[in-house]
Amino acid sequence: MLDTILSTVDAFTRLRHEPWQNLGKVLLVGEGNMSFAKSLFYKRTGIKNMTATTFEKDRNLSDEVRNNAKTLRCMGAHTIHGVDATKLNRFLKPQKFDTIIFQFPNAGSRDAKYGHTSNHMLLRNFLRSALEFINDNGRILISAVDNPHYNGIFKFDDAAKFANYNSPQRVSFDPNSFKGYSHVNTNDDKSALKGHAQFATWIFKPKT
Repeated sequence: MLDTILSTVDAFTRLRHEPWQNLGKVLLVGEGNMSFAKSLFYKRTGIKNMTATTFEKDRNLSDEVRNNAKTLRCMGAHTIHGVDATKLNRFLKPQKFDTIIFQFPNAGSRDAKYGHTSNHMLLRNFLRSALEFINDNGRILISAVDNPHYNGIFKFDDAAKFANYNSPQRVSFDPNSFKGYSHVNTNDDKSALKGHAQFATWIFKPKT
C-alpha cells in the first residue's frame, strides 16, 4: 500500500516538473521583462540553445529589460526585440525548436473578434504561427491563470483544434519555483500573477 502511495506521489511530482525539463532548443515569445528566460537558466532546464524575444521594439525597452537581455546574451542566448508572436515567420529564419514558451499571453484588449475574445484569437493565431517552427515531437508551453473565467477566455481546447494540435495537457505552475521571475504584462507593466493563486501550464503538441 505504501509503495503504491509513494509511486503515485512521485508520478505527480514528475508531471508537475516535466514541462520544464530537457527544453532543448527553446524559443520564448512575449517576454515582458525577460526575467522568465533568465530563470530557466538558473533552474537548469536542459537548454541547448535559447532565443528569447519581446514584443516591444528595442527603442521602447526599459533598463530592466536591457539588463536582462544583456545577461541572457552573456549566458549564450539570442535576444530579438519587436517580435509579433502571431507572425513569427516575419521575424525568424526558418528553423525548428524543441520547446516554444509563451508566459501569460495577454492581448491587452477586451474587444471580441468573430465571436471570440481577443485573448482566444491571440492564442490560436500564435499556435498557428508557431506550428511552422516546432519539431514534430516538440511542445509548446503556455502558462496562464487557472480558473473558469480565464479558461473560458482562452478556450485552450478550441485553439488547439483550430491550429492543428492535440488537445493540450494541463499541469500546475508555481511561479515561485523560478528564481528571479517577476512577471509583467507587455502592454501595461502590470502582473498577471497579482490577485490570483492558481496557475497552470498547458502543453500543446502538434498533430502528426
